[in-house]
Amino acid sequence: MRRIAAWALLFLAAPCAAQETESITVNASALVGVWKVTSPSYIAKRGIFGGIEFGPLTARFCRIEQAKDELTATCLNGGRAAVTLDDRTIHFARGIMIARAVLEGTLDTENNFTGHMAMKLAGIITEDSNLSFGGKLDLSKPQAGPADALMHTALTDDWARIPHDSKLKSPTTLTSDLGEIQALVWLGRQDEGGGPEEPPIKDYFSVYAVEFDHGERLCGLHQRDDGVLDALQCA
Repeated sequence: MRRIAAWALLFLAAPCAAQETESITVNASALVGVWKVTSPSYIAKRGIFGGIEFGPLTARFCRIEQAKDELTATCLNGGRAAVTLDDRTIHFARGIMIARAVLEGTLDTENNFTGHMAMKLAGIITEDSNLSFGGKLDLSKPQAGPADALMHTALTDDWARIPHDSKLKSPTTLTSDLGEIQALVWLGRQDEGGGPEEPPIKDYFSVYAVEFDHGERLCGLHQRDDGVLDALQCA
């Protein structure tokens, strides 16, 4: 429930104030790629009459993809949001009409936006006062990361050679239909979890963009000090 609470809120925002910026034209297809989005780590409501609470800002890696005429954003250790673009206004939304999380911002350039997170609950909108923001990452010049070999091994048939927590699912359940790995791109580290009662674990995941024969995924892993792999997720 802690992770759900944290991520049901990642995409939540109200329109930000208009600013004078250089005129830009952005096509929806230009949004496709890997983004780093900084927004509240969670959204919570304390009790029936309590107000909406936004957690501290945290950065997460997300990938925006296009299927037919629709854009979706999927974030590591999080959920999926519908993405729309209207002129320079980018809009992420998830949930149902009665309880909807929205992140809406203005594209300052074709690869960066600023805005605010907000929660719409039973018709009442509560906006986070902190500024959320995001940027598309340039993956054209990949750099080696600290867990390249481990990630490659973890996502292949060599999985059994890695000491791992027995609760972890086999990576074949994550990427079985995507074919062989073609490339790994180190993105950085990402916090794990976080909620009203406990802080997130800082820099928990080592995160990679992984290109397969038939698609792409964002994958993150964590290895304990004793060498045991205790977290592996792909989105």
